Amino acid sequence: MPHLEIHKFGGTSVENAQRLAACAAILRDAAPGGRLIAVASAVAGVTDQLVQAATAAARGERDAALGIVDALGARHASVLHALELKAAEAAPIRAYIAETTAHLAELLGAACLLREVSPRTRDQVLACGEKLSVRLFAAALRASGVAAQAMDADTFLDTDDHFGEANALAGIADRTVQAALEPLLAAGVLPVVTGFTGRAPDGATTTLGRGGSDLTATLLAAALHADEVTIWTDVDGVYSADPRVVPEARVIRQLNFREAAEMSYYGAKVLHPRTMIPVAAHGISVRTRNAFAPEAAGTLVDGAFTPGSHPVKAVTAVRGQALVSVEGKGMAGVPGVAARVFGALSDRGISVTMISQSSSESSICLAVPGEQAFPAEAALKKSLRAELSRSDVDEIEVRRDVALVGVVGLGMAHTPGISARVFSALGARRINVLAIAQGSSELNITLAVAGPQADDAVRALHAEFGLGRLDTGEDTGRRLDVILLGCGRIGRALAPLLVARRTHFFERFGLEPRVVALADRSGYLSRPNGFSPEELDAILAAKLAGTAIAAQPGAIAASDPADVVRDVLRWRLARPVLVDVSDDDDTAAVFLEAFRLGCDVVTANKKPLAGDIARFRELRATAEAQGRLLRAEATVGAGLPVVDTLEMLLGTGDRLVRAEGCLSGTLGFVMGQLERGVAFSRAVAEAAELGYTEPDPVADLSGADVARKALILGRLAGLASADQPVVPRPLVDPALAGLPLAELLKKLTTLDAGFAQQVEAAKRDGKVLRYMARVEAGSIDVGAMAVPVDSPAGRLDGTDNLIAFTSERYATRPLVVMGPGAGIEVTAMGVLGDILRIAAERR
Repeated sequence: MPHLEIHKFGGTSVENAQRLAACAAILRDAAPGGRLIAVASAVAGVTDQLVQAATAAARGERDAALGIVDALGARHASVLHALELKAAEAAPIRAYIAETTAHLAELLGAACLLREVSPRTRDQVLACGEKLSVRLFAAALRASGVAAQAMDADTFLDTDDHFGEANALAGIADRTVQAALEPLLAAGVLPVVTGFTGRAPDGATTTLGRGGSDLTATLLAAALHADEVTIWTDVDGVYSADPRVVPEARVIRQLNFREAAEMSYYGAKVLHPRTMIPVAAHGISVRTRNAFAPEAAGTLVDGAFTPGSHPVKAVTAVRGQALVSVEGKGMAGVPGVAARVFGALSDRGISVTMISQSSSESSICLAVPGEQAFPAEAALKKSLRAELSRSDVDEIEVRRDVALVGVVGLGMAHTPGISARVFSALGARRINVLAIAQGSSELNITLAVAGPQADDAVRALHAEFGLGRLDTGEDTGRRLDVILLGCGRIGRALAPLLVARRTHFFERFGLEPRVVALADRSGYLSRPNGFSPEELDAILAAKLAGTAIAAQPGAIAASDPADVVRDVLRWRLARPVLVDVSDDDDTAAVFLEAFRLGCDVVTANKKPLAGDIARFRELRATAEAQGRLLRAEATVGAGLPVVDTLEMLLGTGDRLVRAEGCLSGTLGFVMGQLERGVAFSRAVAEAAELGYTEPDPVADLSGADVARKALILGRLAGLASADQPVVPRPLVDPALAGLPLAELLKKLTTLDAGFAQQVEAAKRDGKVLRYMARVEAGSIDVGAMAVPVDSPAGRLDGTDNLIAFTSERYATRPLVVMGPGAGIEVTAMGVLGDILRIAAERR
């Protein structure tokens, strides 16, 4: 059979002559050589006006009802005039508009006399909107060179007589549709069919319910075995949430039939709740597209299951609901109570939108549309009056102004932790869940929340599952994605560690770390699904050889690290962690942006935390407000658990009095060599040769690095609450910074004799020189100090660091943390430890 497509156009798509011409152009270019059928809704707003006219007629307001009819006639005549058709083409349509408005006036006039509009009459009135629009649309198509003919579905689409919400008659409708439309298709004519309408068994006009034009399109598709249905609307497709509530909501590129049905039922307005039923059985795909932007890809709905990078596809909400609870200890184990409850509601024609029952059977909770809350309560009290009198049922409670929030996605099936994340996200926003329902298919989790909290709930869940971001196309459920800021020595050491420890991560936390972006000052490389170990090796080897990241294949030039974070976090990553191992002067703004975008931060860069105290407080407050983690172990003790120990002390209620020790493995090594009689300049040269110093050794020798560590420690401990500067006593003049190493070492020889004298003076007093930091409330002292040989600091050797915590609990004997504190590998291990701690929190 030749290719066949059904195209349905919504009311805003055909609201005026300009739009009709645009839609005609869409169809003209849609399927060259193929067959097409158009289904059209009434012109935008017309159905609402017809409802208003019918309502006015039922109240006997003849002038109001007929005034609306006259306005509708004039509006359609105006559209016809704007189409600029030839007289012979326009005349019969003008006559039809006049005939239809006269018929409407007759129907509504009779209704005014009776002060009643029956469901049958109401359907006949409402169908006129579509009948007028298809004639205008067919004329626009003919004017564009397409052979087209308007067709009224109430002459061939057979339905039952459930006026207002009619159902197509299976089998019969298929045959009548084929008989009506296939001859036109065979003749090369494009049928333009009224949506929303059908024919009752006695020939009366029926309607399929509001939004039923979508259903008309899929019914025709199923009857004619079409290849695809396209639903043209005024939005780009089906969104991950209502963009009016969640501005960052994105168009979903693909949905399963079942996902689309669930979304439409729970508030998504793009698709009618029953739209998917006819096509799902035949595997006919449905695409929603924007008639105002036909270049947009839209959303494809078909039978495929594509979990993408997250098991959740969308968050929807239906508002204006009420919760009805039937509770009583006497209900437990008594058969038939649930049947009585639902039977009573069914008898009153009340639709139940959600059901939740306690395992003890002592409570049944169900949701109904808000306007049906009172009838539902009355029906249940009447049906259960005997149980209420015996106190088998304690009460029937109704809570109004409730919203049902649905979390939808086929990928949720058999994915552990989805419900936990749902409740955690809502709990973080202090949103109380009134009831919950989840089917055994795990396609949808439905939550009842207070109506005023619905928008917050949708936003919280949308953010929790990263639905505002680009889909990576890969399930990221058990991943931990690392954005590596800085590709110097620490970064080059850390990346292989992450690769080597993948198995450990997974065994311990059920997560696999992967690097998704690498950045230096020149730019960045991004791979949302992660770089392979081989790719990482090649990138870092090129960097070591002098090739900046921006100069490598596929890289993007960027000077602002915040731009890097924003671009990388456009993607739906799994538990993203920004790792700053750069030495940029201020990446605090980058951290704030990462927190805002739902990313945790690990830093070995001291500068953001040792800057202005207001910025330090902002970082901690923002992390807490956004529910993100900031880990900074390597900023104080490199690989030593200094910050971890401090947090343990404070977390268990201890109060720190003082922290002191040696916080530079580089300076510890230099001091140790002086103690052994090595000249100062030679000790510095050896430290540089072993890779212990910064690229510029003056950064260590000036004491600035230790001062930053001491300041961070003081702030984390709560001892440095003011923005006081920390002025270290340097070992060398900071003005020497920037000199080539050979020239620097030559100048340092002038200091050799002085340092030798200081060492000897300390030795005579039974002491040794150490570069120390002492942090107390309101005071931070940093510089070279003579300490007893037998003290913890005096016993240090090589690059070991030491910190001694004196607290209320450890008052007589300080708690000492000691170990290696210099070296790239040690620092990289400290950063890795922080990543492990985040993995433990986020698993």
